[in-house]
Amino acid sequence: MEGFAAEPVFFEGEEKDEQVLILLRSHLVTNLGWVLTTLFMLILPLFIWWVAFLATIKHPFSFTSGFLITATWWLIILGVAFQQFLHWYFNLYILTNKRIVDIDFFGLFHRRVSQTTLSNIQDVTYSKSGILQNFFDFGDLHIQTAGAAANFEFYAISDPEGSQRKILELITKIKNGRL
Repeated sequence: MEGFAAEPVFFEGEEKDEQVLILLRSHLVTNLGWVLTTLFMLILPLFIWWVAFLATIKHPFSFTSGFLITATWWLIILGVAFQQFLHWYFNLYILTNKRIVDIDFFGLFHRRVSQTTLSNIQDVTYSKSGILQNFFDFGDLHIQTAGAAANFEFYAISDPEGSQRKILELITKIKNGRL
C-alpha cells in the first residue's frame, strides 16, 4: 500500500521507542497543474521569439538583451516550480505507534508542526470526490481530536480509506491496552 513506511523513517522530535507506521504526502497527481503550467511558461518565450522571427517583426531588443530577458524569465519560473515541489515534498503526515504528526511546510524558513497522541483521536473520516480522486485513489482524511486539541486535515493523500482503517486499528489497540 502506497504511503505505508517500508523502510525505517525518522523525523525530528521522534521519541526513542517510537516507530513510524505511515508516512503520507499529497498524491503525486496533485502536482500535475503546476508542472504543466511550468512547462507552458518555459516554452512561452521560445514561441514568442519564433512568431517574431516568422513575422519578421522588428523588436526593440538585441539578441543579447532578449537572451538575458528569457534567461531571467526561466530562472523565475524554475524558482517558483522548485518552491512548489518543496511544498509538496515537505508537507508530511506521519502516523507513529504513539501519535500523529502533521508537518506543514510554508517556505524555506517557515514550517508548522502539529501533533496529538492517538488516545486523543475521537473520529476519523475520509472523503473522495470527483473523477480524479476516485480514479487515482486519493482523497482527504479528517481527524477529530478531543478537547481543545486541533483537528487534523490530511489533504489529497493516497488511499485515505487504508489510512483511516490503520488509525482506527491503532486506536482500538490502545483502548484495549495492547499497544
